[in-house]
Amino acid sequence: MASLITKLLLLLCLCYSLICLSSGVPNGYSILNQDLDKYDSKKQIFHLFQEWKTETEREYQTLEEEAMRFQIFKNNLEHIRERNAKRKSSNDYSLALNKFSDMSYEEFSKIYLHEMKEPVIESNKRKMVSNDESCPEAPSSLDWRLSGAVTYVKDQGSCGSCWAFSATGAIEGITQIVTQNLPYLSEQQLISCDTNNNGCQGGWHYKALDYVMRNGIATERDYPYTASDSACNSTQEQMKFVTIDGYGYWWKTPISEDSLFCYVFKQPISVSIYASPHFKSYGSGIFSGDDCTNNSTCSHNHAVLIVGYGSSGTDQDYWIVKNSWGHTWGQCGYILVKRNTGTTQGVCNIHCSGSFPMKDTPTLKLASSI
Repeated sequence: MASLITKLLLLLCLCYSLICLSSGVPNGYSILNQDLDKYDSKKQIFHLFQEWKTETEREYQTLEEEAMRFQIFKNNLEHIRERNAKRKSSNDYSLALNKFSDMSYEEFSKIYLHEMKEPVIESNKRKMVSNDESCPEAPSSLDWRLSGAVTYVKDQGSCGSCWAFSATGAIEGITQIVTQNLPYLSEQQLISCDTNNNGCQGGWHYKALDYVMRNGIATERDYPYTASDSACNSTQEQMKFVTIDGYGYWWKTPISEDSLFCYVFKQPISVSIYASPHFKSYGSGIFSGDDCTNNSTCSHNHAVLIVGYGSSGTDQDYWIVKNSWGHTWGQCGYILVKRNTGTTQGVCNIHCSGSFPMKDTPTLKLASSI
């Protein structure tokens, strides 16, 4: 019964996210369905701020803190309206208010975004990926959610653990593809037990894959998420539910658009990206990363999961990207990132670094429940 209920809830979440992506509805916040341009005076903007506080359940300790947050909110709102006024077409992306709208980009970056140097891993079961992949049999559009290979949108909270969510999402996907059972895996195990990563201070999705290859991983039910750098619970760590047999990766050496396309055709793929201020406030449309200015260095500060691709019109191709900032961010937790841009690094360096698990053997336990 529990398994059936879980599957029904997942189906409802999938339907909701597909409706969001097709309709362009930003998310569930009612104030985001309003025309933000009508808030002209400081009094009107303060009223909007109060509505936003209520809907995000935000509370401040002092009047001084609230005054500071209101000023940041006001600046962010002005930036959102200025960018939205420059939209060139209905497919062009727009920005929106979200739960981060009282935070400056600098403050937000310290909590959620971490730029990491390349680690060193020695493993005989990892491989550098090929940059000349060809897949003429691939369809023009693909969405791994429709195949049941993607779990609901999760929320990393105030913990820089995007790398763990990106990795578990990729493992969840390949496990469903191989076994026809979709597990919900434990990000907390990676945060607490993977000593080659830095927990809430950042990490690498492919190092997480290396850990799971060596240790296996429990479900999120057996090792629940706490969004904290808690000590590893060895008992929970041993409750292995899924294993992988190896992993492929590339790091700060962009692969071709065609190769990435072929990898996504086979399974959901973990990638690193430079999450710019516009990315932070993304609302809807096809994101072209106008404010990503450091593509030449292949830098990145965030990890996400590509779960498919598609097109809108004749020349607006995009990746379907799952984030880990909850379902109220973006389009129900997803962002459409423009592809086939003709650039080596891709939008906000999405071609530069990525990884994927390899799995030939079934899970350690029958995935009859999560």
